[in-house]
Amino acid sequence: MSLPRYTRFAPVCTVGAVLALAVGAAPAAADPAPAAHSRADNVEVLAGGQAAGLPAPAGASSAEDALADAVVDGVLEERSTDLSALDDAGRGVRVDIRESAGDAAFGVAIVTAPEKEGQEPYAWLFAAELSGGAWAVGLEGDEAFSDLLADSALLDGEERTALAASTDPGRASAAQATGVGLPFAAGTSMVMTGGPHGFSPGPPYSSVDFAGGAGQARAAAGGYAYSLCTGWTRVIHGNGYSTDYYHLEDYQWLPGNDVGTGHYLGTQGNSLCAGGSTTGAHIHFSLRAYTDPNAAGWYVPLNGRTLGGWTFVEGAAYGGYAYRNGVGTVYPGGSMYNYGP
Repeated sequence: MSLPRYTRFAPVCTVGAVLALAVGAAPAAADPAPAAHSRADNVEVLAGGQAAGLPAPAGASSAEDALADAVVDGVLEERSTDLSALDDAGRGVRVDIRESAGDAAFGVAIVTAPEKEGQEPYAWLFAAELSGGAWAVGLEGDEAFSDLLADSALLDGEERTALAASTDPGRASAAQATGVGLPFAAGTSMVMTGGPHGFSPGPPYSSVDFAGGAGQARAAAGGYAYSLCTGWTRVIHGNGYSTDYYHLEDYQWLPGNDVGTGHYLGTQGNSLCAGGSTTGAHIHFSLRAYTDPNAAGWYVPLNGRTLGGWTFVEGAAYGGYAYRNGVGTVYPGGSMYNYGP
């Protein structure tokens, strides 16, 4: 799915400013302009037709750029970094504006990764509201996201209510029993090619890799499914957890569909729609939660948690194992049966 980039324009010096400089007068004091992140080489702004009515703050040259600048600010604060540091690491920020309604907007923000081993992207849904001449932005997993979404006219009413409640760290409740299966059809098996490991080079070890079997990625539990890019889906469940599925091919685009357990998402593959790497076709499956104040909306360790009827135990990255009482233990390279949520 290809969406248009927006042409950037250089700022124009006003006649008044030129005259002031010519006579040596100090220019009138003005509020500092927001950082023009959207003009950086490592920032990509996408906007589809549903964002056509996006409002712009007074004086903004582009409604899309003004919103993108605010979203990038939120991402940089969340990651405690800046665009220069990301650029040095071969990373960038992609802001995909999916919908607008009145003074509100909704979309996806991604920190892309270089296509090399040990590098993975990060992504959030975002909600935003234009208030007092500036965009206020919330990223999925923080209270601002839930509050802005709940008070808006964005999305379908049931979807909006469920998403705001499911991702609110003050209301959602996650447990060690996740109510989540494995990322393939219940009653079938795939090979666990990689045991618990991080979605980034280190902990938390939130992810496992699967391949073989029928090769199809399916929702591990019901919820609202969002395509983050073509090959990466997030399903937000109603119990305080969400699950990610990356590297998918033969992909179904899902812009917030209400899906059931086992819904087809794609096939195991090598997609790198936001960067990273693969050594062979597989499903990179990850668990996120919204209740830990130190990691709300972020990836959480699989260690000690039960998914698909198996309790995972971490070791070294890509090691560890999973066990089921009365059945046995599966190590990386072994076949794992999905007992469902």
